[in-house]
This record gives sequence, C-alpha cells and structure tokens, in this order.
Amino acid sequence: MKLLFAAVCALLLLLNAGHVESRRHGDDGDYDSGRQYKLFVFGDEFADAGNYPLADLTKTTRAWYYPYGSNDKDHGTSPSGRFSNGLVLSDFVARIMGMKESPPAERKREQDGVDPSGMNFAVGGAGVVEGTHDAPKLGTQIDKFRRMVRHGIIDKDLTDSVALIAFSGKRDYARAADMTNSEVTAMAQDVTDKIASAVEQLTDLGVEKVLVSTLPPLGCTPWLSRSPSPGGGYDASCDGQKVASVHNAYLEEKVFKDKAVFNLDLKMMFKRLTAASGSNSKQFKYKQEPCCESVDQAGYCGQMDDGDAQYTLCYKPDKYFYWDEINPTQAGWKAVVEELEESIKNFLHI
Repeated sequence: MKLLFAAVCALLLLLNAGHVESRRHGDDGDYDSGRQYKLFVFGDEFADAGNYPLADLTKTTRAWYYPYGSNDKDHGTSPSGRFSNGLVLSDFVARIMGMKESPPAERKREQDGVDPSGMNFAVGGAGVVEGTHDAPKLGTQIDKFRRMVRHGIIDKDLTDSVALIAFSGKRDYARAADMTNSEVTAMAQDVTDKIASAVEQLTDLGVEKVLVSTLPPLGCTPWLSRSPSPGGGYDASCDGQKVASVHNAYLEEKVFKDKAVFNLDLKMMFKRLTAASGSNSKQFKYKQEPCCESVDQAGYCGQMDDGDAQYTLCYKPDKYFYWDEINPTQAGWKAVVEELEESIKNFLHI
C-alpha cells in the first residue's frame, strides 16, 4: 500500500509540473496566476488600441502618425493607433487584471485564434448610436463579438471575462455646444438605451463583469472650452455639463443598478484631476490646455500642410492632463485609473 501511495503522489506531482497556464498578452510572467482574466473592449478613441484602419493622414487616421505615440516607450515611441502620446484607458484597465496592455485590436487578429487575454473592438471615431464603416457603432462591435463567440472563435466559456465599454461622447454629441435641452434629452435617452442593451447582451452571453464609463465633462474639454478667438485660451469657468449630467443620470437609472456593472466614473475623475486646486490636481500644471494643439480650431493634432506642422506640441506631456482636443495624455489616463484602481479591484475580487 505504501508503494502504491508513493506512486500516486509521484504521478500527481508530474501532472502538476506539466500543467502550464497560458501566458496573457504582453505579460512578463510577474503576476498572481490565481485567475486568468479575459478582457473584451468596446468603445471609441478612449479605448482603441489600433483598430482604426491605417490610411493617409486625416483627422480620423491621425493616431497612426506623429506626434501620436511619441512618448510610448511600450511601442518604441511610435504611433500604435492609440489616440494619445502613449497608452490609453483600456491599457491601464488591462494592467489591473495583470496584463501589460490592452488585448490586441480585433483588426490585427490572426485567423488561427484569439489571444488568451481577450480582444479589443473599440474604434476611434465610433459612437454608441452613430458610426461609420471604418468606425462601427457600439451595436456593430457587440454583434461582431457575438458572432465570434457563436462560431467558437472566442471561447464560449466566458468565465472570468470582463467587458469595458468606454466612449468619449465626441461622435454622438458632436453638436453638444448647439443642442437644445430637448435634443440633449432625446439623444441621451437613445445613447443610454443602447448602452444598457449592450450590457444585457454581453451578460447574456456569459460575460461576468462589465465596466461602463460615464461621459466626461464635455464642456471642460479643450474641444468645447477653447476660445473661438485666436490666442483666447480656455474657459476656466466652463459649465457646459448639461450633456454629461443628463447622460450620466440615465446611465445611473438604466445601467449602474445592475450588480454586474461597475461605474467607471470618468466625469468625477476628470473633474478631480483638473480642478483649479486640490491635492489630486497638483500633478497637472496644465489642466485644460492640450499638449498637442491645432493652430486652427477646426484643425487637429498632427495636421500637416505641405510639410509644415499645423499644430504646436508641448515639451512636458506629463504636466498636461489632455493630449488633444478630447483625449487625455498617457499621464492623464494613468492618473484616472489609479484613482479608480482600488474600487475596480474590489469589484473584480482581485
């Protein structure tokens, strides 16, 4: 009996030694391997990790051109299709789950399978209700995910899977400055209905947890707070919060009451980190001015004209919260997620 027991123990040791968990995308191996999280990302430029197609330089393709990615040491200080000078929201959320960066962009998917860490479907320029062929709206992104699950391209076992839905609001609320109260209400109703539907579809498919971002304070972004007059600066007393307030109130009513959903409160974090005073905002000397600023208000960061830059670029991006007219710098996103990290870990039981 003793010999039999010893043989069984030896066999179990061999089996355990032979079991190696799959490494997560970009991971160096320094993580607690207790849980293998999968992250599926949906949204716009806040979360895009390279899904917008590479083409000649335009406002929509600018993330593939200098100065985007110019401080991104993780990608050779080169553009990677991210709408920032470095990493973006999805990258820092992924790090909380033990990954080095966002799961790979769906556009880069190999035909033979899916990265164990998950997949990123977010596309810069997309909206929840508005979209284009190159920047499909949220429902189209969810449909693509569902088809991949149905066909077994993505494992139907979505245990320990997490979804991130993050939108800047730039597409759906493009007319924010000119919308009437009734127009804001109607659009916010439609947008949040579709976010609620997306959350329901994801959880019905088996996704266990969903992080949903609130709308940031649009009126205080460089996009809407920049003075129309040349050299006019930025409105420090910006109060155009009606769109974000209405949108986020509907999210609270329709989405955040679900225990499977986490409120990724970008409005609160953006305001906290760009407040005129307070310990949280001391990191950023420049709270409204973007590091990369177009010369023409109708232009864009990275714009070129006959070889001449149509934008100005700051020297110390880490001192700026905003990178361009709507997107934070890498330092900005890092600070946002650090503020939320403990709450996210508690929600995910990490």
